[in-house]
Amino acid sequence: MTIERVPTYERGSRWAAYGAAIWAAIFAVFHIIWSAGWYPLLNAEQARIAFAVPWKWTFDVVVAVMCVVAVPVALAPVTPLGQYLSRPLVFTLAVTGSVLLLLRSTASLVQVSYHIATGRFGGLGIWEPWFYLGAVLFSVSTWQSRYVRDPYAC
Repeated sequence: MTIERVPTYERGSRWAAYGAAIWAAIFAVFHIIWSAGWYPLLNAEQARIAFAVPWKWTFDVVVAVMCVVAVPVALAPVTPLGQYLSRPLVFTLAVTGSVLLLLRSTASLVQVSYHIATGRFGGLGIWEPWFYLGAVLFSVSTWQSRYVRDPYAC
């Protein structure tokens, strides 16, 4: 009897990894654009005032770099790129990114709950659901990547 070895990546789905990579790429583009002084999807006048503080430009650049790094981190467990990157490093970065997004989303949900409870809720806007989506995609992708041992061995 011959037992056929199935690549471990076939046990899970790749949708979360690709979704997380796309999410990170889109967010990187926005942070690069914002750090350049353009403010699409933001109130332009309020954004100009808010981003006039030097540390906020640095913040945008740091977040853009984090998002650029997040793209290969999300893709490594499900693509050949994973052959060239350290699995422990990739997993550590994925967990760190997931935790940061989960903390940001949790803080947002607490704030939204408070505003609803006090009658001051004015809507979520576009960015709160965006962070919720990123937290879900990166968390699921990271969770699924635990099972990827040797995705290219057959």
